[in-house]
Amino acid sequence: MNEPSASIYPDFLRTGLGKLRSLGLDRELLALFTALEYFRHDLQEPTEMAGVLQVAHRYVAELNLFHTSAFFLVNATDFTFDLALCVPPESRAGIDEFVRREIRSGRFAWALRQRAPVPFEVQGVEGAERGVFHSLGIATRTVGMFCGLLHRDRVPSQEITFSLLSMLLGTSADTLAAVQKTAALDCQIKTLGGLLPICAWCKKVRDDRGYWKQIESYVETHTDAVFSHGVCPDCKRKFAQSLEARGQSSSIR
Repeated sequence: MNEPSASIYPDFLRTGLGKLRSLGLDRELLALFTALEYFRHDLQEPTEMAGVLQVAHRYVAELNLFHTSAFFLVNATDFTFDLALCVPPESRAGIDEFVRREIRSGRFAWALRQRAPVPFEVQGVEGAERGVFHSLGIATRTVGMFCGLLHRDRVPSQEITFSLLSMLLGTSADTLAAVQKTAALDCQIKTLGGLLPICAWCKKVRDDRGYWKQIESYVETHTDAVFSHGVCPDCKRKFAQSLEARGQSSSIR
């Protein structure tokens, strides 16, 4: 077995904690870790996407970076981006129009691949405003995009605050992906639940549009299952007996 490669980051952790302790910031550090732990806990309570976004926004708002925050989610049907939450609500139309322009220009797609805050400028009523994009993604796919317009006054320790933003949005993306997966599974279960009309003779099933289909076709359409055909022992025995009655030999194994 290969030995894990040495990393310098544990040394960074020790050095950073030492400096914080020398400054007497132990309580503040503990409060920060506690808040992040409760954030993960609070994200688990909602069972729908809207609830997860509300929790994410409440914590992001406490960073005091943005006067406007918007969450865009990927539409699973056509893979477009839908504006799912905007605070304050009166900024919804402006943010949506700006993001559509960024999508057409290609800058939005570039920002999705960065997995970090990506700065931008947008022309506002009072002149140019600064903002950031931050993708909402997991290892296998993109869930959405966060878009925030920054306060004009720079916050203290802004670099650390942006790192916290990435942590909050990364955890939010994990939860959103889990909620999406659960919803998809529930949909599959609901689709196959209830009474399923089936022909007593040929075993075809009737779908919700009234068409009769082979049961394999129906299940493969409504689930991720793929059929692999074989012959059960009872049918193999019956088939062999039928061939023997006709004076033929069976080649079924």
